[in-house]
Amino acid sequence: MNARLAGAHESTLAGALSVVLHDVAPATWPECVRLLGELRRCAADAGVVLPLTLLVVPRMHGDPAAPPRYLRWLHGMAEAGHELALHGLTHRDEGPPPRGLRDYLLRRHYTASEGEFAALSHAEALERLQEGQDWARRHDLTMPGFVPPAWLLSTPGLQAVADAGFRHTCTLWQLISLPQRRALAAPALVFSTRAAWRRASSLVWNTLLARRAAAAPLLRLELHPGDAVHLPILRCWTRLLAQALQARTPLRLGEAALLARQPA
Repeated sequence: MNARLAGAHESTLAGALSVVLHDVAPATWPECVRLLGELRRCAADAGVVLPLTLLVVPRMHGDPAAPPRYLRWLHGMAEAGHELALHGLTHRDEGPPPRGLRDYLLRRHYTASEGEFAALSHAEALERLQEGQDWARRHDLTMPGFVPPAWLLSTPGLQAVADAGFRHTCTLWQLISLPQRRALAAPALVFSTRAAWRRASSLVWNTLLARRAAAAPLLRLELHPGDAVHLPILRCWTRLLAQALQARTPLRLGEAALLARQPA
């Protein structure tokens, strides 16, 4: 993203941790519940309350249905103190064809054609955002933040997020408060499980990144529903989470964005 961001206010936040669960949808609900069980165990072991940010996809891969039990579960998570945020509308990249090799590799291979907001115009992005907001209103759900699938967001798309009234968004490396566009350094630990070589690389990369990010004002643990399936991945992120909980205060993304808005 080539957005112009106001100055980072990193001194307003020290030692925070946000745990974010991606791709929350009816199709992934059983895996999400399994992942939440692991997170609760980690929180209990650390003796802390662990508020989460859940990234909700209203029509994951075009699915039009939202079963009542699933909606009741979302309401229950919100009532328990967890934050809901919009995570695209369909999670599918249906934008214009990639331009150039780099764009092709990023949108078709790195993200497996799931970077929904990677190449949308302002009007296209705003339409999807407003449809997602309408879905949330119909189901009486509050979603003050927006996180684009794969953290890919065109410059016109970022303006659309602000115009839609969202209070914060993210890139892979920053948390951005809106509408001021103040950026807070917030490196993300994220695992890729689609292939064995990706899983092996994730173990090495995230272990190193957690060490290098020790001084970052905000560390994000970004989990996907499948991250409780592969045992080495599960062991790695639970270990990194346990270490982070010893040194950092858990915050929802919205809380971190509020602190980022404060003057340095």
